[in-house]
Amino acid sequence: MERMPPAQEDDLKLGYGTVVRQTPTSSNSADDLENSQSDVPIKDSLKTKRALWAWLLVCFSTGPTNGVAGRYIPAVLQSVANAVGHVPGTDKPCATRGNIVCVVPFGPGEVDYNSYILYLQAISRSVEGVLTLLIAGIADYGHYRKNLMIISIILFGTFALPFASFTEKTYDNLVTYSSLWLTLAAVSAAYGTIESSYIPLFMRESGWFDRTPTASSTPTPAGNEMRHKSQMNIGTKASVLALVAGNLGSIVSLLIGVIIANTSESGPRDGYRSFLIAITVGGSITVALGAIGWFFVPSVQGPKAPSKNLAFLALKNQINLLKSFRRYPEPFKLCIGWVLWNTANSNFQSVLGLAFREVSGLGTGDRLYTVYSFLGVVLASLGSLAWMFLYPVFPWRMKSYAYFFIVIHVVWCFWGTLGISNNVPIGFKHTAEFWVELALLNPATSALRACNRVMYAAMIPKGKEAHFTGLELTLDLATGWINPLVQSVIQDATHNLRYPMLPNLFLFLVSSGFYFWFDMDKGIEDSMRPWEEDPAEEQN
Repeated sequence: MERMPPAQEDDLKLGYGTVVRQTPTSSNSADDLENSQSDVPIKDSLKTKRALWAWLLVCFSTGPTNGVAGRYIPAVLQSVANAVGHVPGTDKPCATRGNIVCVVPFGPGEVDYNSYILYLQAISRSVEGVLTLLIAGIADYGHYRKNLMIISIILFGTFALPFASFTEKTYDNLVTYSSLWLTLAAVSAAYGTIESSYIPLFMRESGWFDRTPTASSTPTPAGNEMRHKSQMNIGTKASVLALVAGNLGSIVSLLIGVIIANTSESGPRDGYRSFLIAITVGGSITVALGAIGWFFVPSVQGPKAPSKNLAFLALKNQINLLKSFRRYPEPFKLCIGWVLWNTANSNFQSVLGLAFREVSGLGTGDRLYTVYSFLGVVLASLGSLAWMFLYPVFPWRMKSYAYFFIVIHVVWCFWGTLGISNNVPIGFKHTAEFWVELALLNPATSALRACNRVMYAAMIPKGKEAHFTGLELTLDLATGWINPLVQSVIQDATHNLRYPMLPNLFLFLVSSGFYFWFDMDKGIEDSMRPWEEDPAEEQN
């Protein structure tokens, strides 16, 4: 793995500042940024442990609903679609295990019952993209950040509450579940944008944004990651702890699901109702903890919004953000690679979950699926925690870890495509393959997600945290509907869940190129320049 260059002793003497209020600077000098001071009372500072624990509580609060929504709702939809569907060209009921060929009404015609779920994912992604664009464009102004986050979290849990009241496997309930799932996905865009924007804020409180460029004898920046590694460690911890907090929330709700499924009388035959109860319980936990978090999370004061038309302001900010590519090219490069990887990974994981239930059996394998979902989150937490402890110890660059994690994704996605052929006995055709995949892929996924958030946050210019965070989410959601749409068409034509893994493999390979392309040291150097700096003046 690529090692970092040694650091000079003077380079490690970094000051720690308290910059909470996001006031626009009146000067373009780096000294003004370094000498910025907080005009917010110390009890509200993000540097306090109280603020960090409050933020982690908020991250934890979304976990219960997020865990069951991402794993149990697709399972519910798959079970109901299978029950109301039929074998194409006949009135025969669909099989519940093995190579299942089943169609269900969708729009004016019929589609494969797994394609139905993938089509819903494409729709939800497009809606999320629009909302993320609006939220990211206004979250850095006034007091919107905290209030928008808490309100969206409470709504996120609220829309999960009705699931337990619809217990019958009917087409009407299938439509109801679909509508609730789309609503949950849309609301999650709001809290996801703002929650992620707190990571660079905590890095700034560690002194990250109070640093000044270090003189170098070379014309190009080098060793910035090592020179500021103490602040990078803070960002690593903030990123990993946020993911672990959310995962712990998911573990709680998924553990409840395991208990319900294994104690219910219908569990051995059909865990469908156990899924519904667990979803409602997860929603109630999110609502309660989200309300509690509102009293403790500090409200970050931003500059006054220059326009009362928030929709116009959001669009204008996104356009200005795209124009900044010439001054801050490195975060854009990473952003594209991150988006491609995340799109491929999320859709690959969705297909894996559907394939696991087909192999283990719809209904009869539901108890096993609850354990599979539970262990997946546990292993993901262990993966990101392991990386958090390894990064400060070993002198390897953060990009080296990212390369390693991406290779794991490419290998497992390629493994899945081997199952396309009926003559090949492997390719996620046996439950044993899924357990090995779970032990290796989930830790790598969580660790790479934490790694991405830290690398990206390190290259964000001061005062534009939500803007750049929203850029990643917006690009992801603006383009993320394409892949599930392609997967839906492929699945509808083939009735084989290994075929939709092909576009994901392609995206994994393309994303790896962008990870090789971006220069993290240069990105850190560029982020030290004020946003208001005029490129024309810089050239003079």
